[in-house]
Amino acid sequence: MFMAKHMHSVAPVGSMSSLIASVRALGERFFTLVTLEGKQASLNLAWMLGLALAAAVLVITGWLALLAFIVLALVQNDIVGWGWALSIALLLSFAGAGGLVFMVIQRSRYLLFPVTRRQLRRILGGGEST
Repeated sequence: MFMAKHMHSVAPVGSMSSLIASVRALGERFFTLVTLEGKQASLNLAWMLGLALAAAVLVITGWLALLAFIVLALVQNDIVGWGWALSIALLLSFAGAGGLVFMVIQRSRYLLFPVTRRQLRRILGGGEST
């Protein structure tokens, strides 16, 4: 009983309420950070989907017209035969699609919540890295 009385009086009166307020403020700041990064991730995802749609439109319309022109020009001018002309068209299609896929991959790195993960490492690891 003697110990229980002294343990109760060891802590200052306002320390528990200030601890709760600090934890609440930390939680609010962390929630704000997660919310902002969520918005950034959704915006980048929308960009990725828009780029994928643009890639599909280019493949279906513009590429077909351009490649048909190249194939006909090569064959009609007796530069190459049909097989080689179509092979060149195929390589051009793959090069264009590869460039757009590269752009999508570049945008995808922002979907990983880098700032939130860094803050979690600081909190969980106890380190004070900047």
